[in-house]
Amino acid sequence: MAGVTLVKVCGLTRAADACLAAGLGAWALGFVLSESPRRVRAAEAAELIATATRPVHGASGEEPGRSPHAVAVVTTEPAGWVADALAESGADAVQLSAGADGPGVAQVREAAARRRRRPLVIAAADTPDAALADFVLLDARTAGAYGGTGETLDWEALAADPAKPAGDLVLAGGLRPDNVGAAIAALHPAAVDLSSGVESAPGVKDHQRLRDFFAAVVQADGGRP
Repeated sequence: MAGVTLVKVCGLTRAADACLAAGLGAWALGFVLSESPRRVRAAEAAELIATATRPVHGASGEEPGRSPHAVAVVTTEPAGWVADALAESGADAVQLSAGADGPGVAQVREAAARRRRRPLVIAAADTPDAALADFVLLDARTAGAYGGTGETLDWEALAADPAKPAGDLVLAGGLRPDNVGAAIAALHPAAVDLSSGVESAPGVKDHQRLRDFFAAVVQADGGRP
């Protein structure tokens, strides 16, 4: 639907959080399989995915909704490892967060194809072949962390930068209920990606903050008649 900003909820570690995100209409649910305070093993992700990506009901429970994408979030692991993790977890999408430090889009697609999988690919903007991905990710990094830092990007500077990524943009980095509207207004991303901004502890989502975030996205989109 034109004018609707998609929402990816990342760093999920608990079934209740994943199910709420799905019920609120999340486009995608992210499960971090790389080293992180929010890390889950592929087998744990499989259990969460099986619970949260069944056909879901909307937040008010009237209509069955679309099942969200399940995204395996990885960093520097080789493409074969990524493909194995996709197969074990049952994720239908992968996020390559490490840019030039990690595998490329073509490498991951080739490795996944050998396992008869065709994942949707979200790639960090500095991945050398990011143009091949379905979506391009902009996230705030700090030393030793490829994401989940709670730091925000300079959205206005990015909007004015002619070198900013073209195509379908996934915007991450310190997004919260009180700032996501400004981020959407500045960059008009295809999707916004949240994690730490709705947490009470790493990997533990605060349910009211999560609801507030979805409400703020709807407001930023003009109320979605």
